[in-house]
Amino acid sequence: MTTKILCVADGAVTVDMMQDFKQLEQYGAEVTIVEDTEMSSIGKITDRMGVLERSGIDAAPTCQVLLDNVHDADILVVHVASINREVIEAAPNLKLAAVLRGGIENADTEALKERDIPLINAPWRSANAVADFTVGMMIAENKNIARSHHLLKQGIWCKKYVNQDYIRDMRKCTVGLIGFGNIGSRVAQRLTGFESEVIVYDPYLPADHELPHGAKRVETLEEVLSRSDFVSLHMRISPDTHHIINADTLALMKPTAYLINTARADLVDEAALTEALKSHSIGGAAIDVYEMEPIDESHPYVELDNITLVSHLAGTSADTMQTSVEIGYEELKRYLTGESISTI
Repeated sequence: MTTKILCVADGAVTVDMMQDFKQLEQYGAEVTIVEDTEMSSIGKITDRMGVLERSGIDAAPTCQVLLDNVHDADILVVHVASINREVIEAAPNLKLAAVLRGGIENADTEALKERDIPLINAPWRSANAVADFTVGMMIAENKNIARSHHLLKQGIWCKKYVNQDYIRDMRKCTVGLIGFGNIGSRVAQRLTGFESEVIVYDPYLPADHELPHGAKRVETLEEVLSRSDFVSLHMRISPDTHHIINADTLALMKPTAYLINTARADLVDEAALTEALKSHSIGGAAIDVYEMEPIDESHPYVELDNITLVSHLAGTSADTMQTSVEIGYEELKRYLTGESISTI
């Protein structure tokens, strides 16, 4: 019996990339590829992801080409198109759904559970890109790389910066990772080359989980904040993690410590961080994600002299999207050949 797979490409995971799924036809699949032309660029896709993360699955419109073609699909593969209740109800044969992203905000998990439809994703598709970028942000903020570049463009040769007294060698620094999943663990791996001490706070890790790369677990958020020279965030948004960095937790950090956020904007109370940076109660910050994107010149971060700002770039890599397809392909191959798969 043929398993019908519907793949929905867009401007990031393109039709050409999706062609790799055609190889599944050797395992008894029939693969159809359609394109969500509304999501034609990275900018539009990033904006859509922001809407989904802030407002939930019902805030994004249904992809019409998906809805028009899903009626006989056994497996549905999307990147950013929504697998919402309307789509699920239009697919009576649906047995498996796949989102080729690390997050699953564009899938209605409750509606899928009601139908006992498993969901898979690509949890580490951008993990290497974000881990590389995170370490780069630490070094850029600590060593004033972006600030020096900006000043030189204005004809200013600057040799003294606001953090002059605490510019540190990474081997002398303790890096605290809040979250130790696919990205956090890779950040730890990269920091071994810098000889940094790495400590980890992650209440979701099993108690008997042995941390790799020389990382050491601490039991409380307070300890990781108070001991670290860099605090780097690597958690998903949930009721427990929303504004995990706030006025109270920022007050626990060293006055020379840096906050790094390449994860999710809502982990940080932006007003509280602005005040901490203004008052120099922490040393600095490097930020890739914001409550509202894009930010403009009126954002309070822009006037600060102890923050490095970038435009939501951490996961950007020519390799990320192809990696998404590779992960999805391997999972679907296992499914079609009767092997176990990694479901959400």
